[in-house]
Parts: sequence; structure tokens; C-alpha cells
Amino acid sequence: MNGSDVDFFTKVTYNAIKIRHKERPMSTNLVLFPRLEQENHKEYAYRLLRDNIMALNLPPGTPINEGELSELLNISRTPVHEAVMKLKDELLIDVFPQRGSQVSKIDIKTFQEGYFLRYTVETSIIMEIAGHVSQDGMEQMQENLELQRQSAEDGGSVDEFLKLDNAFHQILYYIAEKPHIWYAVRGVNSHYDRVRYVDAIINSSDLKSFYQEHKKIYYYLLMGVPPEAELKQFYAAHLGSFQKNFQYILETYPEYFKQVL
Repeated sequence: MNGSDVDFFTKVTYNAIKIRHKERPMSTNLVLFPRLEQENHKEYAYRLLRDNIMALNLPPGTPINEGELSELLNISRTPVHEAVMKLKDELLIDVFPQRGSQVSKIDIKTFQEGYFLRYTVETSIIMEIAGHVSQDGMEQMQENLELQRQSAEDGGSVDEFLKLDNAFHQILYYIAEKPHIWYAVRGVNSHYDRVRYVDAIINSSDLKSFYQEHKKIYYYLLMGVPPEAELKQFYAAHLGSFQKNFQYILETYPEYFKQVL
């Protein structure tokens, strides 16, 4: 990432338009899904809330009512509260003493940090392990890529594809034996990921192009990065695909972002 990337963020940020966010009950758009086998109440509440926040079913600024969620899930308030506190630590929920909680609005600086961290760490990982990945590691990536191909070609949902996208990058950290770094990055990366979701949903992103870029990463890992390849330039474009539409996102959904002026 170079100076032009910083200039890009600065220019579009100051062109944002601020309007009042109209709050709606949390249950209006909350998507419920079954609990996984052996998943406890806290884990279930956390996964359900996080997935709904990331997929924008609970947009930035949505009030979080722990009592309401407890009733919806038919569980006590304690695991719900613990899930909310964990999401607070991941910067996805803001907790205001005596005033309640809400889905955090996207913070530009946190968003930039997530983009920078992903770019810096993942290009380093690829250069470190390219051409030296085990057969098991490559098979994990192959399986994920096949699911991506099916999702992209069969008209799967954006949410489905982006979960596969994130899983692909998670595998990258695991085969590099850096799982703890993945979870650290995941926490910082939450605002960046939400911008990707907004972009993919409202601009009908070409999921097939994302799949093709992941295939390119796969071949780098399989064969090594060719001397003539411009890995950092390619990766900045891969992670920064949202940039061409970012100003439109800010101007169309300013209520999703913290005040930037």
C-alpha cells in the first residue's frame, strides 16, 4: 500500500454526506439459524449476532436489545450479554453505560487499519510459504476454491461467497502455521470486512473475478511467486476492490459511518 492509497481514503472520506440514521427494532431484519452441534448458548448467540452484523442484516447503528434477543433465542440473558461483550472487543458493538448498545458504525481509521494489516501480513505470508505448501494444505485450498466456483457460477448469495472468501484467507494463515495471527487480524478487520459486504451487496460485485484472483493466489502457493510477478500490486488491488465504489457507498449510506467531517 502506498501514498496514493492514503490519498484515496482521505479524498473520499471528506466527501461523505451526513444524514440521520433511522433506527429500527433489532428483530426486524435479524436472520435466525439453527445452533451447531455442541455449540453452547454463548457461542450460538455470538455467531448469530456476528453473522447478522457482518451480512448487514443488522446495519451499523442498529440498537442491540439483550432482553429481546434472549427471548428470540429462548436462552438466558447471561450468554447473550457475554456474546455482546465479545463483539464489543471486536469493535462490532458499542456499549454505552445507562444507554444500551448498538451495532458500531464503521470507523474509517479502523477500516484503514484492517486493510493495511491484511495487506502487510498476507503478502509476507505468501512470500514466505509460496512453493513450500504441503499437499494437505493445497487440498484444503482446492476444496475451498471448488465451493467458491460453485457459489459464483450458480448465483449463490453474497454472504455465502464472502464466508468462503474469508475461509480461503484463513486457510492461508493456518498452512503458514500462524493461526493466532489470523484471529488477531480478524478482530481488527471487522470494519474492513463490513465495507466489503456493503460494496458486494449494493454494487453487485463480480464474484467470479474474486474467485479467479483466489486461483492466482493458489498457483503462487503451489509453484512459487515468479520473479516478474508484482505480488504487492496484485494484492493491493485484490484487497482494495471496493475502492472504485467507495465514495458512492459513503454518499449513499452515510448513516453506516461515524461522522468524518
